[in-house]
Amino acid sequence: MVLQEHHGGVVILAVIILLVSAGAMLQVGRGVRQLHRKHQDTHESAQRAERHYFKVLRRIVSAVENRNPYTRGRSKRIGYLARRIGENIGLDDYQCRMLDLAGQVHDIGLLSVPDYILNKPSRLGNDEFRTVRKHAETSYRILEPLTFLAEILPAIRYHHERMNGTGYPHELKFEEIPVIARILAVADAYDAMTHDRPHRPALPDLEAMNELKRCSPAGYDEQCVAALEEVLNMKHLRKAHQTTKSLVPSP
Repeated sequence: MVLQEHHGGVVILAVIILLVSAGAMLQVGRGVRQLHRKHQDTHESAQRAERHYFKVLRRIVSAVENRNPYTRGRSKRIGYLARRIGENIGLDDYQCRMLDLAGQVHDIGLLSVPDYILNKPSRLGNDEFRTVRKHAETSYRILEPLTFLAEILPAIRYHHERMNGTGYPHELKFEEIPVIARILAVADAYDAMTHDRPHRPALPDLEAMNELKRCSPAGYDEQCVAALEEVLNMKHLRKAHQTTKSLVPSP
């Protein structure tokens, strides 16, 4: 009898422990779900803030470029060309879209360069050139907080590197330079050559392409240059590059 009562007490105690444990687990589960929701909400809020920040930066770039006939529409054109080069060499759609976005803000660091240097009608002095050379790193630092751009930031940082190691900011060579940076370098150089600058008039398309070829592979990636030539041989893409209208979706 005593044993039965003892056994019954153990069973009741076990049931109570089980119920308490189950209740505790339910509370823990609810707590975890709440934390997960809060984390998700925080993450989504951070993403929205990043997108807003990017849009603001893009508007700043556009506003500054529109003040100068030499640069009006430049970043949009470069983004468009970089995207098409990426498609031509087989990058996936996401990488190509990100290249487009990178092109639109890649030179934001030039805001730190005085106008008298950017608009100088003659050759830059050594000190002036050193000032200009800092803009790629400055662009990278400005955009670095945007986590959704993380994959494409190397393109912005290294688009002035050259295949033979004579570029900047870190004198990278050949395979040390990310493919996305090589793409942006070609798009950037072509657009610069085919539009007027304070110190020289624009080159015709064919002459600019020949110059890119002449500077390859020492300066530019041959595959990227060939891809650009194929892109520009498509008349509707040539026309798209020449216009200053935005042809790309918002991020």
